[in-house]
Amino acid sequence: MSLPLLPRGFAPLACFVVLLTLCSVGPGGGTPVWAQDEAKPAAPLAERMDTGVKAWEKALNAIDAALNKPGVAATDTSLDDYAAKLRQIREQVPSLLTEATERVGEAERLLAALGPAPEGDKTTEPTDIRQRRTTYTTELTAWRARVAKAELAATRAEALMGRIAALRRSTLVTTLFDPTPVPWSASVLATAGNDALRALGQIGDAPDAWFASAPPDQPRGQTLGLVALWGLGGIVLGLLGRWLVLRQFGRKPGLVHPTYSQRTLGALAEGLGNGLLPSMVLGGVILWAQGALADQDLLRHLMTSTVAAILITVIARAFTRAALAPGLPDWRLTGHDDTQARKLARIIQGLALVLAVDLMLWQTTGDLDPAPETLWLVTSALKLAEGVILVRLSGRDLWRRQAGPEGEAVAQVAAVAEDDDARQGRLLLLLGRGVVILVALVGMGAGLFGYGRLGSFLINGLLATCALTGVGLVIRGVLRDVLGLLSRAPWLRARLGWEETALGRTRFWLNAALDLLLVSGYTLLVAPVWGIPAMEVFDTVVTLLTGIKVGSVTISVLNISVGIGVFLAAMALTRMVQGTLQRKVLVQTGMDPGVRHSLTTGLGYLGAVVASALAVATMGIDLTNVALIAGALSVGIGFGLQNIVNNFVSGLIILVERPIKVGDWVIIAQHEGLVKRISFRATELETFTQASIILPNAEILSRPFINLTHRNRLGRVDVKVGVAYDADPVRVKEILTEIARAHEHVLSLPAPWAVLTDFGDSALIFEVRAYTSNVMNRGSIASDIRLEINRRFNEEKIVIPYPHTVQLHRQPRPGDPVEGPVAASRPPGDWEMDAETV
Repeated sequence: MSLPLLPRGFAPLACFVVLLTLCSVGPGGGTPVWAQDEAKPAAPLAERMDTGVKAWEKALNAIDAALNKPGVAATDTSLDDYAAKLRQIREQVPSLLTEATERVGEAERLLAALGPAPEGDKTTEPTDIRQRRTTYTTELTAWRARVAKAELAATRAEALMGRIAALRRSTLVTTLFDPTPVPWSASVLATAGNDALRALGQIGDAPDAWFASAPPDQPRGQTLGLVALWGLGGIVLGLLGRWLVLRQFGRKPGLVHPTYSQRTLGALAEGLGNGLLPSMVLGGVILWAQGALADQDLLRHLMTSTVAAILITVIARAFTRAALAPGLPDWRLTGHDDTQARKLARIIQGLALVLAVDLMLWQTTGDLDPAPETLWLVTSALKLAEGVILVRLSGRDLWRRQAGPEGEAVAQVAAVAEDDDARQGRLLLLLGRGVVILVALVGMGAGLFGYGRLGSFLINGLLATCALTGVGLVIRGVLRDVLGLLSRAPWLRARLGWEETALGRTRFWLNAALDLLLVSGYTLLVAPVWGIPAMEVFDTVVTLLTGIKVGSVTISVLNISVGIGVFLAAMALTRMVQGTLQRKVLVQTGMDPGVRHSLTTGLGYLGAVVASALAVATMGIDLTNVALIAGALSVGIGFGLQNIVNNFVSGLIILVERPIKVGDWVIIAQHEGLVKRISFRATELETFTQASIILPNAEILSRPFINLTHRNRLGRVDVKVGVAYDADPVRVKEILTEIARAHEHVLSLPAPWAVLTDFGDSALIFEVRAYTSNVMNRGSIASDIRLEINRRFNEEKIVIPYPHTVQLHRQPRPGDPVEGPVAASRPPGDWEMDAETV
């Protein structure tokens, strides 16, 4: 047999791999021959635990002693090593602790199997049993001691990690509130002025020193010519690269309403294309300066920092305009209008310029060697400018919804019509703007009043947080758009066989998981910006996931999540089995639909019980404690859930006794409909109007009801009709019987018949009675019979009389009052009768 899907030459290669594998495996069938000599049996658990406990105690004692030394600071690099060792201990303890706990349980079970020790004279117990009891007791004591030591090591590790974190926080707070020179004081300004004059002189002398240091055979003019040639080459390569990038990935003007992924890709292409040309030129200058100015530190740092500042400004401008797309609203990554986009682009470009100047000054600080007062003056000025720009970025005019050409009325209508999600988004945006403004104002004020470290910390943290937030939102939008495109893909729907509801639900949970992952990554990136090490955040998350002890109870988010996942997976498996039985297996047995529904519903109950048991076992919940709590609350819960339990038990009775079943047509009180579903608490009926009626199961069993299809669908159709008194009753009976017999859905056995049921006020009342094999069609059968009765009676000249009423009118007489009752003052002879047919 040929394998068309396999490439040519695959079969010989596969045979060779199989033979090599067989040759490499020893007689045991599991370990390669070359690894059999190296494989060593693992040490016994007791030995591993004793060795581990000794190593843990030694490391913990050393770290404890180091932290107790005076003068230890958070900046000490050894703290990172200590934290790494503590995390390693915390990771090693659980695995050994789990095995040791199993050994404790095993020893306890063995002792329980031996039974209680005899009281008084122990010599009455057999010698071998007494020896085993002693051995098991000794082992149990030893294992309990090992478990206690391991738990103690884990607790000490957590405590020492907390001490390290507290030390870092206290040092950070102390450092931030350490006073710095007030930047606007006279002494600071004088010192800064002197440093500025000296720095200008050094900067002016740097090019002369470079030209003077040129060797005779390598004039500086030739070097500058090479730089110009490199710049020209960079321009050519940059233009070519820009054309290629924009042509392949740039925005397509003819594309209407691009997706978020397309807009993001277009923005990246525009930013790269417009920033590629200056990057090639300026990057070449930086590389040249690093090599050609190696002996001129000040000039090299000055040139590289200046060129890097220009490059940062140009690239920031390119990507800002690419993302905000002024004049191209369809390609904009944000919800701003054109006016807001242009303002926002200018403000961000100004912020990039200030940051570039900040970078340039700090790179040349080491060569210019300014006084500390000058440094804090420059830092405060730069942070003040950055804070002002951040406050301006939080301005209301940049983030509010525009009213449009129709005026404020349109904005008011839109505000009324917006949904809860949009309102929550606006509130979140308002909160974010308020936080940015507050932190920026505090940072600027701290720098101006002599707390430069605090001001720099707040402004720098705010800048990094805003940048990471923007990048995170863009990544979130792209990934959500990709998930949306995948969920709407026809091939995926056809492959999975999912309906729109299932795809929407799946898309919701995928988006929720995506948001959780993004928030986790965002937190790990933002935390170090605010002085919280990423590993400390990770340790906190691990502690929350693995378990928090509250007294003797351990709350583990991870175990709870796994338990919920196990429950959902078990319930999903139950639903799959139910669906398979209902659609494929039970249909082939020929069972009644109601019986099939009862079986699948019972299977659902069983699956729910099993899923709950698995979830409880996975979460590690002690059922003894649960039983105690349940016993204490059983009375109150019994009264509170009396109706629910009553309905649940009634539902079980309905499923077992089956007075009604799915597919029956029932009449319960004033409700009539088809039984669609019988659940834990209620039964669902569907009426002729496609409305659903939910009836509690207890109400169904507590009152009489009519089941038209309890044993079968055989039923009787009754149609009443009235004829005039002058009609021939025998002929009427014959006609009614003929009409019923002629209908295709009326059974011939029992045969239909007609009876005279009553003498009415205006007519003889007849009733035709007929049986049908499907009582669900009784409405249409009755309608057909009535139509045929009307046609035949018209042919036979048989009249169906109208209802008649007689009205009495009093004839007015002279002297009667205009209003008021007069019947009581007149004898009966004063009334006359007028007959009117109504």
